[in-house]
Amino acid sequence: MSNPTREAFLAYLLVHATMLRRRDAAPGAAERLEAHAHALDLLADLVRALPEDDERLLLLGSLVVRGGQFAPGPASEHALTQFAGTSREACDTFLTSLVQIARDDALARARAHGHLPPRRPR
Repeated sequence: MSNPTREAFLAYLLVHATMLRRRDAAPGAAERLEAHAHALDLLADLVRALPEDDERLLLLGSLVVRGGQFAPGPASEHALTQFAGTSREACDTFLTSLVQIARDDALARARAHGHLPPRRPR
């Protein structure tokens, strides 16, 4: 049985990695784009290996997947565009952080739509 969150997240990661590799860029930029694409591939490998009941996948499913598509909020999108992990451990740590960032995005979206009161100034 496939996990809809896993499939949506994998599709997002792999499409973005492919797009990064297709860009024509100057040599220095091309190396950075390839490194970022490789980081997304490593993250996809980690996501494939996670058990069905991984709490992070379950939370991302409720926070980020809309209509079967992985649709990150602005902070989550930014985090994903900056991710440059080079190891499974870095990917694991990033995934845990991404869930928190996605939660913050969801809270901001709820506030913006009037479903939660605005944040109080500190």
